[in-house]
Amino acid sequence: MVDVDSLTGAARRGEEWFVVLPDCDAALAVVAALDPDARCRRLRHPSGRPWLLGHWDPRDLVLGAAGRVVVALLGCCPVSAEEVVGIARRTRAPADLDRAAGRLHGAFHLLATVDGVVRAQGSAFGVRRLFQVRVGEVDVVSDRADVAAGLVGSGVDERWLVRCLMFPAAPPALVGASLWRGVTAVPEDCCVLLTDRGRARTVRWWEPPRPVRTLREGAPAVRDALTAAVSARVRSRDVVSADLSGGADSTAVCALAVARTGRLLTFTVASQDAGDDDAEWAAIAAAELPGLERLVLTDDDLPRPYADILEAGVPRDEPPVDVHLRAEDAVRARLLTGRGVELHLTGDGGDEVLHAAPSYLRELLPRRPLTAWSHVRGLRALRAWRWSRVWRLLAAPRDERRELLAQARGLTAPAARAPYAVGLPPWATPHAVDLARRLLVEAAERVPPTTPDKAVHDVVQLVRHAGRYVRRNVMAAVADGLPVAAPFLDDRVAEACLAVRAHERTTPWRYKPLLAEALRGVVPDRSSTRATKGGTTPEYAALPHYRADLLALTTRGRLAELGLIDVDRFRSALTGVWSTDATPIMVEHTVACERWLRDLDHAGRTAGLVRGAPG
Repeated sequence: MVDVDSLTGAARRGEEWFVVLPDCDAALAVVAALDPDARCRRLRHPSGRPWLLGHWDPRDLVLGAAGRVVVALLGCCPVSAEEVVGIARRTRAPADLDRAAGRLHGAFHLLATVDGVVRAQGSAFGVRRLFQVRVGEVDVVSDRADVAAGLVGSGVDERWLVRCLMFPAAPPALVGASLWRGVTAVPEDCCVLLTDRGRARTVRWWEPPRPVRTLREGAPAVRDALTAAVSARVRSRDVVSADLSGGADSTAVCALAVARTGRLLTFTVASQDAGDDDAEWAAIAAAELPGLERLVLTDDDLPRPYADILEAGVPRDEPPVDVHLRAEDAVRARLLTGRGVELHLTGDGGDEVLHAAPSYLRELLPRRPLTAWSHVRGLRALRAWRWSRVWRLLAAPRDERRELLAQARGLTAPAARAPYAVGLPPWATPHAVDLARRLLVEAAERVPPTTPDKAVHDVVQLVRHAGRYVRRNVMAAVADGLPVAAPFLDDRVAEACLAVRAHERTTPWRYKPLLAEALRGVVPDRSSTRATKGGTTPEYAALPHYRADLLALTTRGRLAELGLIDVDRFRSALTGVWSTDATPIMVEHTVACERWLRDLDHAGRTAGLVRGAPG
C-alpha cells in the first residue's frame, strides 16, 4: 500500500524527491496511488505515460528530447537544453549514455527514456543515490529510500539499523545498504534499466581511474575540474556563501568562488579553544582574497550541542548526520539566508579525495621500496602509529572477506582489533552484538574472495562514505532553506584526484601537495603553507548543559524497546566522565538513531518496523 501521507508531507515541507516509472500500463496504478490529485511535478515518456513524478526545483532540471528519446539531468549540471538535445540525438540505446555520464560536470541524476527502456543513475561517489523497490507488478526507482518504502508501506529493519550504532563507522560492505525492508540500494557505480514490462536490472557503468598520473601531470586536471565544479554552482546565484575555516579545502573553494560570483559571504566559527587555530588561518586567507564579505561567530553565538534534541525533526531515509549540531545548522541557515544567500559551499570531501588510503603503502613497497619505507617512517611519526599497526599494513594484503570476518570477531574485543576494525558502544545489548555479527558474516559471504587494487578500492569507499554523509547533510540543509554543495565530491573532481599516484598525493613531508600544485596562484601562498588541522569537540565542555536532555531521551527509548541498547549502561555513560575520543562519537550515533526512530514514529512511519526481517 502506498503511504501517500508521507510522500505528500515531504512535498509540503519543500523537500525534494522523485520516482522513476517504467513505460508500461502496469505503472499507471502506481501513479494513481502516488499522485491522485496530480499535485506532483510530472514528466512523460514519448508514449505519453508518466515517467518521472516528484517534487524538485525547476532550475535543477535540464531536459532534451529527440524522437523516442528523452534525457533529463536533475541536479547541478552546467549544460544547456540544446546540449542535452544533442545527447538525446546521439543516443540509440541506453548504453550510449555512458560517455555523457562520464563527461559531464556537476552532481546530478541522469535519467533517460530510450524507445521504451528507462535508464536511471546517480553519481559515482554517493552524493546522488538511487533505490529500487517492487510495487505491485512493476519495479520503480526513487532517489530516497524512505520514499521508496512509502510506495509499499514498509518500515525500518532493525538488523540494518544496528550498523548505524557501529563506530567509528560501519564497513563499506554495510554502509551503502538501505535501512528499509523491501528497498534495495543501487550501487553507485551502477545504473538501473527498467524494461517496458516493468522489470529492473542493474548494469555497471563506472570504473575508478587508474592512479598513473604524476603530481605535475594531474594537477592541471584537478584545477580544471574543481574550477568547473565551483563555477557550476555560482553561475546563476546572486549571493553565495562558503565555509572559511582556514583549512586548505575551504580556502580553495572560497578562492575559486570569489572570482566567479558577484558576492561571496564567508562563514567562520572562531573557537575559544586555544588549541584551535582555524580562526587565525581564516583571517590570513580572507586578507589575501579581496572581495570577500565575512561573518565571524564564536561558540557563544551558536546553540550548544544537542540544543534542540528533544524537539521532533523531519525524518528521512537514514538517521541524521551531526545530530548534535542540528540547532547550530538551523541558526547558520537563518543567518545566511537573512543576508540573501541562495547557496552555501563547503570543503567537505577534500580530505578523502586528496589523500590515499593507508593500504597504498603495501602496494608501493614492492615497486618503490625506498619511497615506501620513507613514507612509513614519516607517517608513523606524524600519526603516532605503533609498529604493530605498521606491520599489519605491510603484511600480505587482506581481502575484504577476511576483513569482515575479523571485524565480526573483534566487535567486543578492542585490544584485538585490526586497523579497520569496528565496534559497538558498551551499552549495546548482546542482541545488538549478535545482529551486527551476523550482518558482518553475511556481508563476507557476498563480497569477492579477493580485492584487486586494494588501495584504489579503499579510497573509493572512503570518498563514497563522504558523499553519503554530504547527501544526508544536503537534504537537511534544503529543509532549513539553505541549499548546500560540496564541489570536491563531484565525480569529475574526485576522478581527477584519484588518477594521481597515491604516494604523490599523500606524503608525510607535505600537506595536500596535489591541491597546492593544482591551485598555485589561485590560493594565497601563505594559506598553502598551513600544516595544522583545527577543529574542536565542544560536546565535551557542553556536556553539563545537555546531559539532562539526553537522559530524557532514554525514557521509553525506541532503541531500548527494540532490545538494541541497555538503558542503564547508556545512562551511566552520560553521567560519567568521557575519558576517550570515542565516547562522544558513540553517543552521537546512538542519539541520532533514537531521534530518527522517534521522528519516524511521530510522522507515522514506524508501523511496519519488524524484527529480523530480510533487509
